[in-house]
Amino acid sequence: MLDTKSLFNESYYLAKNPGVATAVANGSFPIAFTHFSQFGQFEGRSPSALFDTNYYLLNNPDVAAAVNSKATTAIQHFINFGESEGRNPSAFYNNSYYLAKNTDVAAAVDRDEITGIGHFILFGESENRSPSPLYNDGYYLGKNPGVAAAVKRDEITGIEHYIKFGAAEAREVTPFIKSGDSTLPNGVAAGDTTQNSTILWTRTTVLGNVVFEYSTDRNFGNILGTLTNTATDIAMPVKVQLTNLKPATQYFYRVRDGAGTSAVGQFRTAAELGSRQGLRFGVAGDWQGQLTPFPAIANAPERNLDFFVRLGDSAYVDDLSPDLPGVRQPKTLEEFSTKQNEVYSQRYGLNTWANLQASTSIYSTWDDHELTNDFAGGAAPAESPQKEGIFGTGGGFVNDTPVFDDALRAFQAYNPLRDDFYGNTRDPRTANEQKLYRYNTYGSDAATFVLDLRSFRDNSLKSIPETSDQATVNKFLNDAFTPNRTMLGAVQLQDLKNDLLKSQQNGITWKVIMSSDPIQNFGIPVAGDRWEGYAAERTDLLRFIKENNIKNVVFATGDFHGYVVNNVTYQEAAGQPQIPTDVIDVMTSPVAIQLNIGQGPFAAPFGTATVAFTPAALLPQSEKDRYNSLPTREQKDAFIRNILDTRTAPLGYDPVGLEGSGIDAKLLQGQYLGVHTYGWNEFEITPQTQQLLVTTYGIEPYTQSQLDANPQAIINQKPFIVSQFVVNPK
Repeated sequence: MLDTKSLFNESYYLAKNPGVATAVANGSFPIAFTHFSQFGQFEGRSPSALFDTNYYLLNNPDVAAAVNSKATTAIQHFINFGESEGRNPSAFYNNSYYLAKNTDVAAAVDRDEITGIGHFILFGESENRSPSPLYNDGYYLGKNPGVAAAVKRDEITGIEHYIKFGAAEAREVTPFIKSGDSTLPNGVAAGDTTQNSTILWTRTTVLGNVVFEYSTDRNFGNILGTLTNTATDIAMPVKVQLTNLKPATQYFYRVRDGAGTSAVGQFRTAAELGSRQGLRFGVAGDWQGQLTPFPAIANAPERNLDFFVRLGDSAYVDDLSPDLPGVRQPKTLEEFSTKQNEVYSQRYGLNTWANLQASTSIYSTWDDHELTNDFAGGAAPAESPQKEGIFGTGGGFVNDTPVFDDALRAFQAYNPLRDDFYGNTRDPRTANEQKLYRYNTYGSDAATFVLDLRSFRDNSLKSIPETSDQATVNKFLNDAFTPNRTMLGAVQLQDLKNDLLKSQQNGITWKVIMSSDPIQNFGIPVAGDRWEGYAAERTDLLRFIKENNIKNVVFATGDFHGYVVNNVTYQEAAGQPQIPTDVIDVMTSPVAIQLNIGQGPFAAPFGTATVAFTPAALLPQSEKDRYNSLPTREQKDAFIRNILDTRTAPLGYDPVGLEGSGIDAKLLQGQYLGVHTYGWNEFEITPQTQQLLVTTYGIEPYTQSQLDANPQAIINQKPFIVSQFVVNPK
């Protein structure tokens, strides 16, 4: 069994307690351990990185009570009882994790030969066994090349160095705690705001109580309420829900953690039905951790938005990035959380997401890259697209698998969302599952419908090459109309229909459907994973909108990495005439995306990617060279627009844009296509006329290598207007 000395580290204790270091230096104490034994343990000081007194007491209220009554100290309780009971002494040693990862140790513990932490101290450190999900060896060695060199020379292990030296030297060991960061590193946020409620959110690196105050006074002269939640895991954000708020009201909130760090934010509640006050909101999708800090959205906080929608593919967890080196496909809650945290963290002194989400309310949905590319939550585990066999081959649905639950839990944790669940829907796909679908109204100006296109969908059709013969194309198009194939799941589809009908009956002008995949037609390339690949359900929804005379429907969509606007049509079957609907699809630009097709990463908004992926049989190298030689972004946009129209014309689809659609729209700047920038979209409804103004903001795209080579040049980019158009309501 351990004793106090085995949990004590002299350099750590002196570094964390400079007063003690002075006393030891002037001879008041012979060694630091003497101070800890006589005073430090009674004063609640921590002896090493392995034993965190505050953590131990916070996670063991019975011990805290005994310490408060002077019956013991935290470390003495751990030595006498906690070690043998398997209690965790700090965030950097997790007994359950250590035993699960080391079955040989677990067997020895079961035989009562040793304890988990005893094994780690005696053997595990030198064997480089990870003590906790918070310790990432690749991250630590990447941040400390001198340590990596010593490890390579077999002089020490990474975790051994951190415990003995790195903790005292304040070296970065986890992306959840970075040097120079605030103890509220992701800032604060409000989200899921309604007429009378909202969620407040933050993450703190200091365990203990987090206090949330709110007011209608930006100076907090009249605090309306105070709520408290407790941070027990530095990797998990904390939330509280405010209720009984007033509609159409500006609120301010202040968050304070156990270190005394505070941050402020603001949000507006939605107006009640019958009011036409106007509305302004933002939408964006698709960003990767390696491209933080996202200057494409830097101007959003100054736009006085009522809310902002994160439209999915918000972390690209299934791609390599700095905070999780060497891991292309996360498999655990800790790995998914690392990737989520990365995109909401500061880099190069800037954190645009923290700035944005402190300025307004956030709504969020996910798409495939929050888990793995093209996954289908309503498919059998063995049938769904996946990497590294993460879903296994068991029965049920993908949305019943542990890795699905971990990815969704991390997404839910890192967004200011309510924990909503379906009840007993009598549908095995949705019964008791997490519910991301949201319906909200904003006076009579607009209603929004936030969809979850991943959790309940059938497996996508296998995509076919764009060069396929006509018979193969015809079969694919017919297969897309297979009855009962679903993208939304029956329950969510019915909720959407009911809410659309309700919004029309209540006289709400604009109905904005937030869809992580585009609903406009793009033709054969990768159509299987889009609405086009679920053509029967797509037709069912659009027919419902048309037959029920639901007016002024706009889809705000993502996933395809470019701004493209089109009117939406549908067919009753493959090869049948297109039926107009007056529905508009506004596909948003990516916030930041790069791809690699074997020749190194390249900035990959829709235009660049389209040229790269179009086969030579359809776009000869001479044409690709001509595209690359075009001197302006506008000329390149026109080149891509011609590709899209040429691709879809044989299928009878409408060309890009709203010209000739019968929709009362007018371009003010740019075109209905802008596919060579990173950016976001703003939607604004004018109170008097109810006219809808859609503005696309953008910056020049960049890669990770460009960002790392010249960060100031990248992050100092100012978003400019790429396109702007208005639509008059019917």
